[in-house]
Amino acid sequence: MGFFDQDYVYNAIMRRAISSLVLLVAMALPIMASAPADPIVYVTKTGDKYHQDGCRYLRKSKIPKKLSEVKRSYSPCSVCKPPAE
Repeated sequence: MGFFDQDYVYNAIMRRAISSLVLLVAMALPIMASAPADPIVYVTKTGDKYHQDGCRYLRKSKIPKKLSEVKRSYSPCSVCKPPAE
């Protein structure tokens, strides 16, 4: 056993890495929690409804849009029930 014990050095490095990770997560959580969700929904070229991915009405066309962009011009599909907010 020399001046530095390998287990001691390894444990010190791991404690530092875990502390850094915990700090990073703690800093990111408020940002993630405060960011409003604006999910992607889909519209068609000719329809007046917006849909979730996988809806049967998206077979011919499927144009991705943010929900905030379509809420005023389109109504939600009653089949796939996409988010309203």
